[in-house]
Amino acid sequence: MLITVSVAREQVEAVEEALLQFGALSCTFADAQDQPILEPAPGATPLWSLVEITGMFAAEAEPDLICRLLQNEVPVIDLNQVRTKKLKGRQWERAWMDDYAPIEVSKKLWIVPSFCTPPDPQAVNISIDPGLAFGSGTHATTYLCLQWLARQPLKNKTVIDYGCGSGILAIAAAMLGAEKVYAYDIDPQALHATEENAVRNHVGNQIEISRSDRDLPGGVDFIVANILLSPLLELTSRFAQLLDDEGKLGLSGVLSEQVASLAGVYAQRFQHEETEIRDQWALYSAKRFGVLQP
Repeated sequence: MLITVSVAREQVEAVEEALLQFGALSCTFADAQDQPILEPAPGATPLWSLVEITGMFAAEAEPDLICRLLQNEVPVIDLNQVRTKKLKGRQWERAWMDDYAPIEVSKKLWIVPSFCTPPDPQAVNISIDPGLAFGSGTHATTYLCLQWLARQPLKNKTVIDYGCGSGILAIAAAMLGAEKVYAYDIDPQALHATEENAVRNHVGNQIEISRSDRDLPGGVDFIVANILLSPLLELTSRFAQLLDDEGKLGLSGVLSEQVASLAGVYAQRFQHEETEIRDQWALYSAKRFGVLQP
């Protein structure tokens, strides 16, 4: 049984808590207005102005009762806008899986949900499922970062995943040969997800969870950061401190028209290497100057 309601961003938390309180086994968020958003900064929740929340309930749940309880808990909800759906002829608890399939990032790298068979068993297959922490490979910025990592000579190198979310980029770097990957995020939920996903992919020993920016080591070979333009601009000096001489970074979470602003700030300390575009999103990559400019 699915119960779907559209609410303003401000009501999302209250509605989610109510649905879970009334027996929802899971809640998923979707854009109710086709509004594009950036991959969020560390600790941010990727929400739109109008959010469609779907609660998944057991088949025997009573939708009318749940809807009435929901309106009592969150009075702003209009019951005429609530949709219910019974899942017939299939396993309701697996219905959400229908929208996910393996994603080919490159000839040697795939993102494979845990309930799917890897199309290419000889490739690097990252097992990761959609979850609360952002990043399952479907968003254009995540995909661009994965492609960038797949092009880098990561064998025996050190990498920082700054704003790790689900840990997908840290895991990719480790599975592509990095000796050590430092995964940092200000959101404890993201760090927990990264830790679990790293163990699932058998790279827990290669990935170190960093709970503070101060815990990150200097002199690393690569930094990948899939966050927002504003924090990326603020982190220019910090990234230069963290990278080794001529270390490389791959930055995403920015729109194609924002690349010029990003490049202008990073040009003080980095030499631009490439810009990749996917849909309306961009990845900017650059190499640290061996001797930093003042």
